[in-house]
Amino acid sequence: MNLTLLNTDETISRLVSLIKNARKQVLLVSPYVTLGGEDRIGQAIRAALNNKVSVTLFFRLDDDLQSFTRTFGEYLQELVARGLKFFLLPKLHAKLYWSESEVIISSLNLLSSSFLSSIEVGLWSQDPADVAQVRKFISQEIEPHILSREDIQKRFGGKTSGDTRSARSAKQVDRSRSPPGMDGFCIRCAMAIELNPDKPYCWDDFQKWAEYENADYEDSFCHGCGKEFTATMNKPLCRSCYRKMTS
Repeated sequence: MNLTLLNTDETISRLVSLIKNARKQVLLVSPYVTLGGEDRIGQAIRAALNNKVSVTLFFRLDDDLQSFTRTFGEYLQELVARGLKFFLLPKLHAKLYWSESEVIISSLNLLSSSFLSSIEVGLWSQDPADVAQVRKFISQEIEPHILSREDIQKRFGGKTSGDTRSARSAKQVDRSRSPPGMDGFCIRCAMAIELNPDKPYCWDDFQKWAEYENADYEDSFCHGCGKEFTATMNKPLCRSCYRKMTS
């Protein structure tokens, strides 16, 4: 790999540039997140979303419901409203930052404390082979561990009996607390994506579909519920989901 070693300030600066210079997609893998309104990373993400860049965050979910709801409410809800997609994983410790043109492998979490007071290290590259290798790593080692809505409910289900507000939140994780990134499914691989019948593929599978652009090509899953269904770009929803969305 053709990597450049970065110190703390260089890692942060390169990450800001990676997000701002992206033209199509940014993937942020960080176990812990506090994206404040004034920090450089948060501002860069807002700018990318305003430029219609797809920004996806993968972060860690432990068994603490209050921590999750606090993180979402304080740091992510506003970004989700702007278009940020995020996914939750157990035991996540890796920190990777990727766009279609550059990549950073780092010790840096997306935490204000890391930006201000930690000694961090990063490895940066614009080599297309490195970019492709890290994207493949995310596909093989990160995305398969994404928690489904059912997984999240199971994790929270037995830990909230003494807290009415927390219990109510746990039951609503898949609706009011669920980000757009977890509301729909790719019709080819069933990966959780934003619910949008006009865009029923994840980014990787959309690129494959776009080679031929056959709107009647038959894939395997309903975009709305993720169940097995002969879906196409023209008809991505099973009958039940179509009725729900048009009623």
